[in-house]
Amino acid sequence: MSRKLILLDIDGTLVGRTHHIPESAVSAVHAAQAKGHLVMICTGRASVEIEDHILQTGFDGLIAVSGAYVEVGGTVRSERFIEPDVVTSASKVLDTLGVDYVWQSSKGMWGTRRLLERLQVFTRFKDSSDAMSRWHDIDDSRRHAVSLGCGIGDVVPASKGTFLVPDDSELTLADVHWALGDDLAMVNGSMGSFAKVNGEVMIPGVTKGSALREVAELTGVPMSETVAVGDSDNDLAMLEAAGTAVAMGNGTDSVKDVADFVTGDVDEGGLYQALQRLQLL
Repeated sequence: MSRKLILLDIDGTLVGRTHHIPESAVSAVHAAQAKGHLVMICTGRASVEIEDHILQTGFDGLIAVSGAYVEVGGTVRSERFIEPDVVTSASKVLDTLGVDYVWQSSKGMWGTRRLLERLQVFTRFKDSSDAMSRWHDIDDSRRHAVSLGCGIGDVVPASKGTFLVPDDSELTLADVHWALGDDLAMVNGSMGSFAKVNGEVMIPGVTKGSALREVAELTGVPMSETVAVGDSDNDLAMLEAAGTAVAMGNGTDSVKDVADFVTGDVDEGGLYQALQRLQLL
């Protein structure tokens, strides 16, 4: 069998309700690698948001912030950032709308106080000064920018943004997109447990799908030999680009519609079942 390039989303694909990778998924990753296949993470998270217990599984590479960061074999191959003036103007729009948001990149995460509290950042990482140092209250960054006489985008190096609309708001995803304009691309987010209306904003043209094509070229794997496994709408570009697209059983209807087949839920061994069905183990 020819070597495959396998891309796996994290939340809802590699990890489920326990926030840890099921043993069956760890076994699947290692078995596929033992057969000579490349197994990489492809996530909307920033690289510095990924917990050590996930990275310690031993992946062959990492695509983060929905395609803006690409790392292969421990070497960063590309990294893209949103233009500072776009971050500044978008932050003003989101503040005016009353929407909570966080800007993300390999340099850290900058979020509104309410979003950081909803994600339980201060309690989850209270015992890790290293982890806490990656998270920043955007109000502090705004004050810093004012003291320097510049826009917030000049002190917040962002590759992607995630926003949550308060559940008591009548704002739709389309409303937020219209207000932000065309300087940022938008997809439906994967944080439904925090807000019914949530989304991600990215550099236009930079997606999990574009990063998949980049990594395939870097590793010399034909696109026909690529496999993508995902569960949420921010995985659509990756699934549509891959030679074989697999939807998790807990995935959205949109994801299932574009997939070649649907496997089991993340917490029921779905990833192992998928790679076994593809005879990659």
